[in-house]
Amino acid sequence: MALQITALVLLHFFIGSFCSSHATEDDVRCLKALKDSFEDPLGYLNSSWNFNHKSKIEGFICNFKGVECWSPDENKVLNIHLSNMGLKGNFPRGIKYCTYLTGLDLSNNRLSGTIPSDIGSLLPFVTTLDLSNNDFSGEIPKGLANCSYLNVLKLDHNRLTGNVPEELRLLSRINQFTVANNILSGQVPDFNTSHITSESYANNPQLCGGPLGPCHDKKWSNSFKIGFGTGFLVSAIAVFLSFSGSWLKVEMMLKIMRLSMVRKQNRRKEDDQLLQFPTLEHEKEIFQLEKTVNRLSFSELCKATNNFSTDNVIGTGKTGRMYKATLPNGRFLAVKRLNDNPHSESQFVSELLALARMQHDNLIPLLGFCMVNDERLLVYKHMSNGNLYDRLHPGEGDTNILHWPLRVKIAIGIARGLAWLHHKCIFRVVHRGISSRSVLLDHYFEPKISNFGNTIMSNNGGAMFVYPNENDSGLLVNSGVWESDFVNKDVFDYGTVLLELITGKETITSSFSSLQSILIEWISSSCMLNDAIDKPLIGQGFDGEILEVLRTASDCVHPLPYERPTMLQVYKRISNIGERHGIPCDLGLYCDQDAANTGGEILEIETEHCCN
Repeated sequence: MALQITALVLLHFFIGSFCSSHATEDDVRCLKALKDSFEDPLGYLNSSWNFNHKSKIEGFICNFKGVECWSPDENKVLNIHLSNMGLKGNFPRGIKYCTYLTGLDLSNNRLSGTIPSDIGSLLPFVTTLDLSNNDFSGEIPKGLANCSYLNVLKLDHNRLTGNVPEELRLLSRINQFTVANNILSGQVPDFNTSHITSESYANNPQLCGGPLGPCHDKKWSNSFKIGFGTGFLVSAIAVFLSFSGSWLKVEMMLKIMRLSMVRKQNRRKEDDQLLQFPTLEHEKEIFQLEKTVNRLSFSELCKATNNFSTDNVIGTGKTGRMYKATLPNGRFLAVKRLNDNPHSESQFVSELLALARMQHDNLIPLLGFCMVNDERLLVYKHMSNGNLYDRLHPGEGDTNILHWPLRVKIAIGIARGLAWLHHKCIFRVVHRGISSRSVLLDHYFEPKISNFGNTIMSNNGGAMFVYPNENDSGLLVNSGVWESDFVNKDVFDYGTVLLELITGKETITSSFSSLQSILIEWISSSCMLNDAIDKPLIGQGFDGEILEVLRTASDCVHPLPYERPTMLQVYKRISNIGERHGIPCDLGLYCDQDAANTGGEILEIETEHCCN
């Protein structure tokens, strides 16, 4: 089948080569129309798509950001990838002039309006269409069935309503399809393929059929029974009272019966909804946590996020999307809406149980949670400077560069938070997901560790998981495994964050042994070090400190887990550098490691001596 698709598309391409000049004009016209139809607040298209004085240069549009051509020296657009560019506007009808287009990706933007009903004639040869994570509304057009070459169709995370058109089953080549997280209802089409599962329709509770199971018209049956029963009772009462001549009583009784039946119908609806509520294994524990964490109203969170508008999205991760919420008093919150998948329940409970019990200056403050139907939401204090990853990898034209003293402050805060988690007396915690994406920055660039969905805890003598995730095989492990596989993995991950702070790049390699070898080469060669570190840090007078942090990072990523330092040791080393920039060392209360094995005595470490 793949060969047939390739042959058909290539046939279309070669036929089109006989009118290349006309195709060139059309493709340029297509991209001009796209640029004109979008608002481009981040400037991606304005900075890259320059049509001035180049109309006679063959292939110039192939250098545009997000544009892929059939050949680099011909203006024939093969694919357009404009994902995650902050674009606003409606679906671009000018796309019809890209007559050779086989792939269109407009995902993760802020596009709105409806999907054109004649989309099949706008994109007749498209094999991949991704409109996910936007704000499209209205019905899914039947015309998509005319895009007969489609292999991939993604419409998830929009506000689409109505049915999934039965005509889509005619897409015989489809192998990836998702309409999850919309407001769809009715029976889904039978694609007759195992590639499309119930996850393709997730978070659309009114859908049925196909992999979701058979549809049952319960509402009609219940309505018939209720109507018949109501009519029979009302008629009997009316006949009885008519013989007694009490017409006033008849009217009053009819009103009472109508009101009673309406209430009964409402109770029936509530009962049906309760039957659809997912069961929660730790409901009792969460009930106890309400004493310290607020259970918030879903309707209020909808209102605060403007019905979870894409305009309020401030981050998207593996577990869900983060929204900015505005309270009536003008204050801001951050609301994480977890994805509806088999693992979301464990991630929700793990993060809730962890953060509800832990409060520290370098952990994200959890303010509340919400559980309604399939919705799982966690509410945090809003962090105005976003996450560390975005700060280290700014977009084009972004002048907000993190200078070295701020990077040191951030490194110290992360180390302090991890040391507190690892060396707390009553129970110890491992994060298992430390990265620049899981570190948020407040107004003062104080780091806050977040994303506790994979966290596990132990008592001070062993490792008992409070809420095991699906990938964890057991509830108890010995202390050796706890240290090597969990605690020291956090240390390794912290080392990669230090590297990202130094180089401005993501982790170079995932191999433990090769990563440390690279760092040792950098440490021994000033030329290699200058090539590796982030450009804004070069020549700023901090080379000695950068080298110190690099040595600490090298120790953290040692290939042998037991050769890595503890986070308490790491924190002391990094804090020595921080003191030169006026950042005080402040450990607070920790467990002494020997005491932890003999009863967990808490020792207070004096602040003025904690970094010696």
